[in-house]
Amino acid sequence: MDDADVKNGCLWVIPGSYRSGYLYPQQPHRDADELDFAAESYGFDETEEIPVEVQTGTLIVFNGYLLHRSRKNRSQTYRRVLVNHYCNAWSLLPWHLAEGEHVASADRRGVVPVSGVDPYAWKGYDPVSDNVWLRCCKTVDETNAS
Repeated sequence: MDDADVKNGCLWVIPGSYRSGYLYPQQPHRDADELDFAAESYGFDETEEIPVEVQTGTLIVFNGYLLHRSRKNRSQTYRRVLVNHYCNAWSLLPWHLAEGEHVASADRRGVVPVSGVDPYAWKGYDPVSDNVWLRCCKTVDETNAS
């Protein structure tokens, strides 16, 4: 784990943006030099965005509807983090959108409920991978330690 600051691409959030319970539409990033390959939400006031700079070992917990993103690592140091998602069984899991899919209707069932009843059990489950999924698809040298 590493400290995260503006220079090495810390998390940026829009405080309170989760309150509406709204999943904003998504589009490809408009700035591929600053942001990664994942789609970005749009239709909100980006000027309200603030950095969340933290020291190694800090725990950040937030609602999945909170608008958040990281920026490019422009430093010579790493920004390694551990990310976990904890959600209610009623939550849709819209990761890895297929062609024509929309974030508000997509769902990935590569999870196992730990208690209670899974309201979407009828959908079945994707096989759970034995591999760790790494978001970066370039080497450290190619991305300047991003």
